[in-house]
Amino acid sequence: MSGQDITFTNGSAAVAAGSVIEIQIGTNADSGANQIINPGTTGTQEITITGSFDDTGAARVFIIDDVTVTAAVDTTFEFTVTGVASGQTNANGEAGTTDVTTTSTTIPWGTLAAGAAKVARQDLAVTTNATNGFTVTVWQDQNLTSAVGSDIDIFADGVDGAPAVWAAPSGTLGTEDTYGHQGITSADSTLSGGDTFDTAFYDAIGTQASPLEVFYHGDVADGSTADKGATELGFKVEITSLQEAADDYTQTLTYVATPTF
Repeated sequence: MSGQDITFTNGSAAVAAGSVIEIQIGTNADSGANQIINPGTTGTQEITITGSFDDTGAARVFIIDDVTVTAAVDTTFEFTVTGVASGQTNANGEAGTTDVTTTSTTIPWGTLAAGAAKVARQDLAVTTNATNGFTVTVWQDQNLTSAVGSDIDIFADGVDGAPAVWAAPSGTLGTEDTYGHQGITSADSTLSGGDTFDTAFYDAIGTQASPLEVFYHGDVADGSTADKGATELGFKVEITSLQEAADDYTQTLTYVATPTF
């Protein structure tokens, strides 16, 4: 091969009239490598066959530009919080039914009685076409706190440990953190850290500096399939007779839903 010319040699034997000669070039031939390279410009090009065998021929090809195909798909991301009425099934496999009616923006515990835990539920849904799915976290601005500074602490007894089966506050006189506590559970068994909530395990609600992951999926989501587009959150609160009296305990919970591309 020399430039764009390929020379074929047939030895000294003549090619008989009427013979058919098949020429295989480059990777079409056994152990072949050389190729005819398309020119860099578009338009009609001629492949010429000639030589010392007293015959000629030509084939024409038309070189066109490559076709570049492009497309765009808009991002979709919808996050929904739905309240659940009292008397509905508790979240994450916990026996019993909910004690209060929640909305998308409220969990109204009402009046708490010593030794009587209350359970509430909210349902979460995510619809997205984000390539790597999403994560949802939650955090509280403060413990349930009254105007005079009394508080209902995080589960369990004010210590943010690993998720665990619900236990009543210990109610040790002089140890304020043990007078009452509140926790959260998630039905999502496919969190980024695995099934950290097991069945009806509770954890402390996160803080802004360390929010708690309660919902996760690593792919697109349809807003309805459990563990992939939908989950249930359970909230639980319990006090002892030592919990300070007040009618204005309050806190704010913030959900953060983030798509992952």
